Amino acid sequence: MSARRRKVLVVDDSQLIHKMYELALRAYQRCELESHFASDGYEGLAQLSRHPDIGLIMLDVNMPTMSGLEFLTRVKAEPALQEIPVVLQSTEDSEDDIRRGLEAGAWGYLTKPYTPQRLHALLDEIID
Repeated sequence: MSARRRKVLVVDDSQLIHKMYELALRAYQRCELESHFASDGYEGLAQLSRHPDIGLIMLDVNMPTMSGLEFLTRVKAEPALQEIPVVLQSTEDSEDDIRRGLEAGAWGYLTKPYTPQRLHALLDEIID
């Protein structure tokens, strides 16, 4: 991710998580982040079609209708989307969960609940 205005897609079935991301992303200082939200994987795929310039995906692992790992597999199978960094987020933080996500192509893994400072540190890593 380069240090300019970036679009971030948050795919999570929790409206509370959407609000938390909206506030945390707005407070990020290194570049301007434009937030887009989807409540499930299908809506997330539709958002990617509408916004082909999405630069980062924050993805919940456990969602109804399409799991985060299924969504990740679909994104990584599309040549036009393969290079978008995807950060999985979950309340589950076992080594197996993290390994499965990274093996599926995730850039990183963020355990919920997270602090805005932890999210900002992760964004710093991605931008660098």
